[in-house]
Amino acid sequence: MTIDNYITNNDLNARLYQVLLHFNDSDTCDGNNLKKQPLEIFNQAYAICEELQNEKHPEIVAMQVWERLREKFLICETNIIFSCVYVILFFSQDKNPNMKFFLSRFRYKIDAGFFQAFEPLIREELTYLTTLTDNFETLKKQANEIKDLDERELFYTDYFTRYRQARHKGNLLQQISDEIDLIKRTKELSTTDTDSNPNTANLKLRCVLIVEMLNQMQLGKAHNDLTKISKLAALLTGSSYHNIYNQMQKGITFSNYHQKQIEETNQILTDLNLPFTIDKAKQY
Repeated sequence: MTIDNYITNNDLNARLYQVLLHFNDSDTCDGNNLKKQPLEIFNQAYAICEELQNEKHPEIVAMQVWERLREKFLICETNIIFSCVYVILFFSQDKNPNMKFFLSRFRYKIDAGFFQAFEPLIREELTYLTTLTDNFETLKKQANEIKDLDERELFYTDYFTRYRQARHKGNLLQQISDEIDLIKRTKELSTTDTDSNPNTANLKLRCVLIVEMLNQMQLGKAHNDLTKISKLAALLTGSSYHNIYNQMQKGITFSNYHQKQIEETNQILTDLNLPFTIDKAKQY
C-alpha cells in the first residue's frame, strides 16, 4: 500500500492525512516530532478497524487492542492511531449496533490533547450528514428546477462529493453519477450547433482567448486572482462563473474536436496582427 491508495478519491482520508502531517511537523509527541510516518499510521488504523468490525462486541476487545498497540508504539502514537480509528469507524457503514458502545468508550479513552486535532473533521462531516436526503427523486426534483445545465451539473457534483465525504454507499451514488453523465452528454449536444457556427467559439477557446489577452496586458494569472479572471470570462461569455472557474482551475486542454476552431481563431488573430496564437497541445 502507498499513501495514495488511502487518500486518492477519499476525502475523509485526505483530511486525516492533513492532521497526520501536522503531527509529523510539530513537537506534540512527548516534546519530539512524530516518528511514525502517516502511511504506517494509516496501515495500523485500518488494520484495527477491520479487527474491530469483525467483533460482535468491539467495545470489549478494543482495550486489549489498545494494550497490544501500546507495547509497540509510544503513548502519543497510540492516541493518534486510535483517533484515526475513531474517525474512520464513526463514518463507516458498519451495521453492528454495538459499535456505538466502542465509540462512546474510546471517545474518553483517547487523550483530549491529541483528539482535539481530529474533532474538526467530525464537526465538518456532520454538517454534510444533516443536509443530505436519501430520496433521489427529491434530489432530482430540486435539480430539475435549475435551468442552467452548468449549474445543475454543479448541484449534482456537490451532492455527489458530500455523499462520498459522508461515506454513503449504494444506489443513490450511482443514480447521481448517471445523472451527471446525462447532463454532460446533453450539454455536448446543446453546444454542437453553437460550435458549428464559425462566428461563435467553444467556451474553452473563448476563456483561453480572454486569458491570453490579459497576459498580453500583463494582467493574467500571474498578476490577478483566478476568481476575478473567471468573473470577467463569465461576463463576456454569458456562461456560468462556477463552470469557468472549475475549468480554469483544473487547466484547460483541447482535443482534436477543437482543431478546426483553433485554426480559424488563429487566422483571425494573425489577421489582426495580435502577438499570440492558440496552441492546441498546450494546457492553459
